[in-house]
Amino acid sequence: MARPGSMTRPDTRQAEKDYLARTGSSEWERTKPFSPPSSDTLEESAHLLHDFSAAMLMLRPSPDDLILDLGAGAGWCSDLLGRLNRTSIAVDLSLDMLRAGRGRPGPPVRAVAGDMESLPFRTGTFDKAVCFSALHHVPDMARAVREIARVLAPDGVALFSEPGEGHDEAAVSTAAMKDFGVLEQEVLIETFIRDCREAGFENVRVKPLAYTIPGFDLTLDQWRSWMRLAESTRPRRALSKMGLALMEAFGLGKRGALFEDTFAISLVRTLRQVVRHHPILVASKRAVPAASDAAVWRADIALELSAAVASPGSTVAVAATITNRGTTSWHPSSRSGVGHVAIGIQLLDRDGRLLGRDHHRQVLPHPVGPGQTVAVTVACPTPRAPGGYQLKVDLVAEGVTWFEAVGSTAPVVSLDVR
Repeated sequence: MARPGSMTRPDTRQAEKDYLARTGSSEWERTKPFSPPSSDTLEESAHLLHDFSAAMLMLRPSPDDLILDLGAGAGWCSDLLGRLNRTSIAVDLSLDMLRAGRGRPGPPVRAVAGDMESLPFRTGTFDKAVCFSALHHVPDMARAVREIARVLAPDGVALFSEPGEGHDEAAVSTAAMKDFGVLEQEVLIETFIRDCREAGFENVRVKPLAYTIPGFDLTLDQWRSWMRLAESTRPRRALSKMGLALMEAFGLGKRGALFEDTFAISLVRTLRQVVRHHPILVASKRAVPAASDAAVWRADIALELSAAVASPGSTVAVAATITNRGTTSWHPSSRSGVGHVAIGIQLLDRDGRLLGRDHHRQVLPHPVGPGQTVAVTVACPTPRAPGGYQLKVDLVAEGVTWFEAVGSTAPVVSLDVR
């Protein structure tokens, strides 16, 4: 953000509203992040897609989340979110930009004209928010951050991907300010984190690893050294460092033995450069869960079959006692129709070959949190053809995954139909 002591920023809102008409970039805005015909936007498109992918992996919005797309322009981010079955509302100051978004192929983007310094939404409306290279155009960024915090739910999370240190002095920025009158500012990490905390975000994190892939590589020898380093134990590493210190004192081992220090310094320098010039930050109104706390679908299932023999076309009672061993609650329904959990029974032949994956479904009687147990009796239909069968009982997060496919155990019971 602006350095302390800088002059008051001019009100450039009208210039932002007129930007599309003055630049003549409607075709790009309608196809962004992909290239318009007879255009080469490979580098910019790759950066946009990379930032979007990184944002989704960090935010992990659920199908039931309502996402605020800030400074959305013609809605390229909301367009991609819709293709991933996520629900978003795009907000932008420029009506011209929002109208350009109507020309995008596919379902229309839900959009609202609005100013980030005074968002036209009720308090606590959104679950997540994303802002790609838009906040630095706002005259009062701290006020905008407060507004973003206001419209987020008590456990809401916002992700910001902005140009960083020195952006206001870059050639492309000075040309844009001179030619079009728009505001170009730098986003300084420490100042931005302070503003987020003052706005009510409890936890703000810089995400430096988002840019390591294009900025770093390893030779085969370095890869082998890296693997040895990862496998070494702490006492061995301590003794190794003592030996390396002696080698360094005599000018030895710079290329091979001192790989750990060389690698660490190179990685830190690479990260510092890219993070300072384009930081990605995640601000949460509550403590941010660890990456390993992403939804894990696990269940312990104990079964009891009412009868091992049944007549064709009848039903058999399957009593299931199910314990949630995962990290997320199971809900019997969802707003989006995706991700709710049901009991799924698959039909197998006597040798365990799958005959019908969706043989029968049974909704849960109520939500089941991690560590909780639910007892359900399922009236499962029997096949119309006599023979030997098996019933595999699993849970399914609808539209997401069967639990067995991600490591849970699905028990099987035998059934004789005659």
